Amino acid sequence: MSTNEIANFTDSVNTLIEGKLILIDKHIAQVLKCVATSPTLCRTLAETVKNMSYATEFSRARVTWTRSDGTVECSLKLPVDRNRLFAFVVCLLTEVDAGKRNILDFLKEYYNAGDNDGSYQRFAEEVLKPFKQAGVTLLSSIDPEGVDNSYVEQAQRFFRAENIYIDTAAMTQILNEAEEIRKIVAAEKPSPDAFAEYNAASEYLVNALYLKNPKIISVSFLAYKHVALGYDDAAPHVRIMAQLLKRVL
Repeated sequence: MSTNEIANFTDSVNTLIEGKLILIDKHIAQVLKCVATSPTLCRTLAETVKNMSYATEFSRARVTWTRSDGTVECSLKLPVDRNRLFAFVVCLLTEVDAGKRNILDFLKEYYNAGDNDGSYQRFAEEVLKPFKQAGVTLLSSIDPEGVDNSYVEQAQRFFRAENIYIDTAAMTQILNEAEEIRKIVAAEKPSPDAFAEYNAASEYLVNALYLKNPKIISVSFLAYKHVALGYDDAAPHVRIMAQLLKRVL
């Protein structure tokens, strides 16, 4: 067994969860490939499907009710058992991958949120995330510490913080200084890798500012400052940004 099983499975399901609906066929195929190449997941899947019927499980999972206006609503209630939940979702994804189930029709019927993207987000929350957790738990024997929820909870507590207030004038000035640095960086024509690094640091900082979590802002600015100070003319602008952030953090 290899810890790559955990990493590959987690990365592939994350991509499916966070990806665009238009790319779902590609992302589903990658998830199924990860399951097929994981001895641990394959063994669990094989043992589980021997004792369950996907058609029966789907019928049990299907819940319908009639609204006051007479329209019929449907939803799916996933199996409670971890192994059955995992196998159920693998079978569902396999149906979509094989073209036996149209994903748009499926989302409209069971996870309708008014539009395709919203429906897919519901599907991700209610199906893909529990599926990911089931798979990671099944793989936990490979690297117990790597999937120890106590570490996750500890990290969540560390980064949890009350949102701060950043007044419009300060935010505008910080973003103006960042724009001046962007011009300096562009003028120096850095290598593609260096420019990508700068853009990533800049994007993290800007989004951290809008998030208003002081801990995320602090670590994002540390990264941004490290990258920006690689360009000599950026230093005065970085100092101004640091002074402005010191007032609010």
